[in-house]
Amino acid sequence: MTPSTNSDKSRALVFSLVALALSGLAAAGRLFSLLFFYDRIGYYQSGAFLPIASNTLYAASVVFFGVAAIFLIKPSKVIATPTGSTRYVSLVPALALAVYVVSSLGRIVTPEPDTISTISIILAVIGAVFFASLAFCRQPSVITVLTGIGAIFWLAIAWLRSYRDFTIPMNSPDKLFFHLGCLGATLFIFSEIRAMYGLPRPRFYYFSIYTAILTLAVSSIPSLIGNACNIFASYSLQFEDIFFLSLFFYAVVRLLTIVSGGTDEAVSQDKN
Repeated sequence: MTPSTNSDKSRALVFSLVALALSGLAAAGRLFSLLFFYDRIGYYQSGAFLPIASNTLYAASVVFFGVAAIFLIKPSKVIATPTGSTRYVSLVPALALAVYVVSSLGRIVTPEPDTISTISIILAVIGAVFFASLAFCRQPSVITVLTGIGAIFWLAIAWLRSYRDFTIPMNSPDKLFFHLGCLGATLFIFSEIRAMYGLPRPRFYYFSIYTAILTLAVSSIPSLIGNACNIFASYSLQFEDIFFLSLFFYAVVRLLTIVSGGTDEAVSQDKN
């Protein structure tokens, strides 16, 4: 390994740790905002400093991720396909989607089943197969690509169901953070599919995984804890947030494995 390669690896590791730290701070900021500055109907107390500061950090972090990816990640940097420990961690989001399916069956086992819920359950099953295929199929795999598209469509349906949930104000920050979580997850899954076929576009990949970690952490962790503390007047996204948390865990392991070398062998690269 050349000194230049060592330098690139160290730089990617440092900025990945910075990205994790920023995501943790943003998630903590939203959590404490919910615990101490939330009015139960979907808004923070007017003029409260912590929600403003944590939201500013959230937005600034996304900008930082874009700048870091453009200027600090070489376009020829290698992106590993999921192997070794990362493959087994992919079973965690697969299990979360399976739990979502079981929890949602009651919405369709009725005389007049909800069409959107039916589609969502079918797509969740396909999404679970996608994450399971990362563990059990050799990559690249046609199954992984096709089911990955299904996982992205499930996120679109989750976004739509949240958008149509009028028990939560349309401009509530809770709804906005969930929608951004859907977007971050979509970008990450799309980047993973590209990586399977040796087309990762490294700068975009790092931006997508940094953004996914941030958006998924801020959407899921504070909401799940807030729901356990009975913060919300209405909360219908528990199982979606459980999936977000599981995908956050997978993304963190995936990132650390890539930047540290780990057991994943780097096998694919592409020019940005």
